Formats: sequence, C-alpha cells, structure tokens
Amino acid sequence: MVMVDKSPGRAFGTLQPLEVARSRAAAGAALTVTLEVTDPELVVELRRRAEGEDRDRYAMAALRLGVLALRAASGQVDASAMREAGVALIGEVRELLSARGVEITERLSATLTQFLDPQSGVLPQRIRSLVQHDGELDRMLRAHVGSEDSVLARSLATHLGEGSPLFKLLSPTDAAGMRAQLGKTVEDALLEQRKHILREFSLDQKDSALSRLVAEFSLDDDASALSRLSQMLSATSEQISKNLTLDDDSSALSRLRRELLSTIERLAQGNVEFQSQVRETLARLDSRKKEEARTPTHGIAFEERLGALLADEAHRLGDLYEAIGDTTGAIKQCRKGDHVIELGADSAAAHARIVWEAKEKQSYSLRSALEEIDEARRNRQAQVGVFVFSSKAAPENLETLQRHGSDVVVVWDSDDATSDLIVRAAYSLARALAVRERRADHTSQVAIAEIERAARGIERQMGYLDEVRKWAETVKGHGEKIAERSSRMAEELRRDVERLDAHVASIRLVGE
Repeated sequence: MVMVDKSPGRAFGTLQPLEVARSRAAAGAALTVTLEVTDPELVVELRRRAEGEDRDRYAMAALRLGVLALRAASGQVDASAMREAGVALIGEVRELLSARGVEITERLSATLTQFLDPQSGVLPQRIRSLVQHDGELDRMLRAHVGSEDSVLARSLATHLGEGSPLFKLLSPTDAAGMRAQLGKTVEDALLEQRKHILREFSLDQKDSALSRLVAEFSLDDDASALSRLSQMLSATSEQISKNLTLDDDSSALSRLRRELLSTIERLAQGNVEFQSQVRETLARLDSRKKEEARTPTHGIAFEERLGALLADEAHRLGDLYEAIGDTTGAIKQCRKGDHVIELGADSAAAHARIVWEAKEKQSYSLRSALEEIDEARRNRQAQVGVFVFSSKAAPENLETLQRHGSDVVVVWDSDDATSDLIVRAAYSLARALAVRERRADHTSQVAIAEIERAARGIERQMGYLDEVRKWAETVKGHGEKIAERSSRMAEELRRDVERLDAHVASIRLVGE
C-alpha cells in the first residue's frame, strides 16, 4: 500500500506488493519498507494512479526496475537475473493492463447502459417522447397535415380546388380546357399527315416517292438504277468472255496457256540436261573406277576412304582415330592393321582398341580374313578387330555384316554413300564388343545379352542390304520394294544402334 499526503510535491507510504512477498519467500523473512517520495516527477506519476492496489503495483514495478538498473550499473546482474526480471516485469505489466482493461470495460458498459438501456436509457426515453401518441412529432404532424384546417389542406384547396386555374384547365366541358385544345391539335396533325402520305403515293405528282421509285426501275431512262445495273452486267459478261477465250491472243486464258507451255518446255529441257549430266558423271565415275582397278594404288584408295569415314565417326563419338598402315606393331616386321580406334575416356571401356583391316583383293576368303584380323589384333594390341571387304572383291554369298567372336567382318561399297551405314553399324558393334571384353563380369551379363541381341539385329539388317543391292540391278521393276525395304532397314538399324549405345552406357554406370 502507498500512502500519499495531500500536500503538493510529497508522497509517502508502505510498499508490500507481489515482488516483496516473493523476496520474503526466497529469503525466508518479511521486509517492510516505508518510503517518503519527494521527487516531483515520481509524485506526478504516482498521483496518476488510483490509490490502492493499482498505485502499489506501479510503485513496486518502478522500485524493481530501479533496483535492477542499479544492480546492472554496479556489474552485479547476470543474464539469468535479467531474464527472470524481464519475465516478472512482463507478468506485472500484463496484470496491470488486464486490470485497466477490466476497469475501462466496466466504465464503458455503465456509460452505454445509461444512454442506451431499453428501459431506463436516456436515448430510448427521448425517442418514445417523440413518437408516442400525443407526442411532439404527432402534434406537429396533425397541425400541418392531419386536420381539415391544416396548412397542407388550405394550400391544396387554394391551388387545386374548384375555383383554381388548374381545375378550369383540366375541365372536359370548358372550351378553353386542355382536353379540347389537345383534341383539336391532334386532329389537325392527322389531317396534314394524311394529305402528305397521299401525295407521296400518287403517280400524278412527278416528284412523289412512288413516281421516283418507278423511274428508277425503268429501262427507258439511261440514268435509272435498273439501266445502270443492266449496263454493268453486260460489260462484265463481255469482259469475262473476252478473257476466257483462246481465240484472242491477248486474253488471260491465252496468256496462262502460253505460260504453262513455256514452263513445261523449260522443265523438259532441264530434265534432258540433267539426265545428260547424270550420264556424263556416271561415265566419268565408271572410267575412274576402271582406271583405279587397273592401277596398283586402287587398294590404297579403298583404305584411305575407309580411314576418312572412321575418322568422322570417331570424332562424332569422342574416340581417337589413327592411321597405322605404314608402321610396324608389336610383332616384329609386321604391319598388319590399317587403322586403330581407341575408345574415349568417357566410354565404358575407356582406352580399349579396335583394329581395322581393309582389303580390296579377290584372293581373300572368309577364313584368311579371320586369320589376318586375328594377327592384326595381336600386332596392334587391340581387343576387337574389324575386317572390311570391298564389295567388288568379297567372296560370293558373304553376308554384309557378321561377327565371329571378338572380330567383325564387313562388306562395304566405297562408291555408294548409303553403304556407309554398314561401316557405322560395324563401328557401334565393335565398341559394344570392346565393352564386353573389358567388363565381362556377372553384373553386366544382362546388358551383354542385349548387346548380342542388337548385334543379331544389325546382322539381319545387313542381309536386307544385300536384297536391296540385288533389287537395284532391276530398279525399274523393284523401285517400290527398294523404297519400302530401305525405310524399314534404316529404322531397324537406328533402333539397334541406339540399343547398343544404351546398354554400353549402362555397363559403364555399373562399372563406376
């Protein structure tokens, strides 16, 4: 409790709030403090609170804050004490705000009840005094509106009564009334409109609407609408007939005919020139083939063309290509193996080697080719070998692409660009075999089986190429078969090569 004297600038009292009780409980003893407040600012703040619990709480909170501030200034407060003090202060402030909120709510409720209570409120009583029977509003309305002698009744009688000007104007019997005047005006207007309509629909009047309409549909007048329409139709018909006849060289149809004939003639002439150029080109190619076949360097040209194709494919796949036909290998004085492909670092069989041997000699059989590619693998220290026959020197009935263990045998026509697909398929098959040789463990058996299946598919498609080559000899009779088989073959080869690449990649991931 805080005791405040009535003299200005002085307050004193005994403080025994919640925090003193807590300190007493913590220390085991009660503490009674009696303070005389003389500071003007403190006195003003304490006087703002009502005497009693509200002022005691405020004074206790101020005392606690001062004590904590002094303790912090002397370096005796720690983080734990500050936290506890903050929690306690927040609780006290919350309780203070709650108490003030309840007090304000009670005061506001009492004030609203005083003015708005339905039974005793000032506002409801005032409204009842205004609207009740014989009330102020009722008396005022009766004085101005309700009685026969009211202000409103007298005003209406003056302006609307029997003797008023308005009553006379609306009277049906008065000759000067509005009804009589309105009837006469309407009758005069109807008579005038009737005369005007009859005049417009009369043929006796040359300037009437009906006379002008008849004149517009008369062919006797060249300026009439019907005459102008007839003239336009005649001119249009004449122009159409003139442009759609072949008798007149200047007509549009004649010009179109000349343009079409000229275009057809140019196309025919261009076709003849193109066929002549094709025959000349084929003749030159045939002569060059015969010349190369007679010269000893023909086999070298075949080998160089294969090298160029392998170099392009290696660049596309990220592998390393090397032409080694002029160098010796691991076997002394042995130059077997014309080209070597080394798989790139990103491959599943990185740095694996594929040796290629190209021959355009008719003296080689399948057995001798396999023996030579086997020796070439050992000479070039490669895991896979590919022997490429020229289609001009390959043994009869030899399949276009076939595999024998770790070796692949290919029949390639270097003069036919479509035959390059066979070499590319053999390249993909050789890469897959290199992966199989490098990763032949149990975890890759499923992928290797898929590679085997894809290889069989590629071999089957190479057999289709033989059929296409045979059909090409009688292209006039088998053109549709060639187109259909080529499309199917290209699609099957593409899927098989993609299957090979996918499973090679899966083997690489398993190995990593």
